[in-house]
Amino acid sequence: MLTETEILARIEGLSAERLTVCVTRSWVRPRLGEAGPVYDDTDLARLRLIVEMTEDMAVNDEAVPLILHLLDEVTSLRRRIRALDAAMTAEGPELCEAVIARLRGTAS
Repeated sequence: MLTETEILARIEGLSAERLTVCVTRSWVRPRLGEAGPVYDDTDLARLRLIVEMTEDMAVNDEAVPLILHLLDEVTSLRRRIRALDAAMTAEGPELCEAVIARLRGTAS
């Protein structure tokens, strides 16, 4: 877990004011630690992305929540696909082949 000071030191181009905006708008949701908010690796990556989008790519603040939401959806879908893949693999090759055959039949 990282403190606000550590986050600001690790992310070039992120000011304390901008971090406050990110938290206020719920783009990141730090946990409350004993000495104040603490950030995890996901928060760190998300803040780096926000800085890259808004500073380097000139994405406006109104578009940031939409982009973050879409990225969250993609991440969730990837997680679900990995879980489905693991479950199918555990069931054996017959199930995998049956599902693949079914998908090929409906994909056309």
